Amino acid sequence: MRTIAAVVLALVLLVAPPARAAAPADAALEPATATFVLGNVQFLLVHELAHLVLGEFQVPLLGPEEDAADYLAAAALIRGGQRDPALRARNGAYLLAAADAQRMAWSRGTELGAPVPYWDTHALTIQRFYKIVCLLYGADPVTYADLPQRAGLPTARAAGCAAEFARASRGIDWLIASYGRKPGEPAGAALEIRYEAVPTLATGSVVAALRQAGLVEELVARVGELFRLPAPATIVFRRCGRAEAAWQPSSRELVVCYELLDTLQRMALRRPG
Repeated sequence: MRTIAAVVLALVLLVAPPARAAAPADAALEPATATFVLGNVQFLLVHELAHLVLGEFQVPLLGPEEDAADYLAAAALIRGGQRDPALRARNGAYLLAAADAQRMAWSRGTELGAPVPYWDTHALTIQRFYKIVCLLYGADPVTYADLPQRAGLPTARAAGCAAEFARASRGIDWLIASYGRKPGEPAGAALEIRYEAVPTLATGSVVAALRQAGLVEELVARVGELFRLPAPATIVFRRCGRAEAAWQPSSRELVVCYELLDTLQRMALRRPG
């Protein structure tokens, strides 16, 4: 259940164009880098939390679970900001950053002639890019009026994006109505957060930005509001030896690898601009 395939992200960094000059490793992330990294971390966390919920409650699915997790993550983040303009703007910027990472991974893999993983349980990264773009545009075609043109989204697909978002939104409503926490019910088992020792100052700067933003705590609180987890689980940030994130049911850990945070930070520095 890897949110961003480690092999594809590695390809993004191989033979890459020179990065823009980075700030000192122990400095705060510059705003553009913070938006890119935090946006991708937010999306991957909600994607993996979707796997947790789908698995915990044995939710019936009529398609690949990875696709369901993508739609749940993107649509939930869009819906989460519908009543708060500041949150709507932040989540929109974060989702565009998550889409951009998928586009970058696809472009770099294509440049290097990497094999296309048609066999993977995830959709192709370029499909995931267009999926997020379509849902954003479909949810708010006024704010994102120029997004299809900027993203190269064909008119035929753009015309159906409002219906695509509406279907995803109805799916979330059904999920909550069917498996969610009922009014007056006590809280479920705890979903804890743990940061293990960071390996480098650069990693530490990303973790500091995450903690300052309260991003993980915000998501944990929302899961607790919506669902009663049957058993405790932990979101743990640790060194893994690979750049990935995954919900691991056997250990009841949602693991985010520090290598993935480092990779996202390097990707941010290699973005055009």
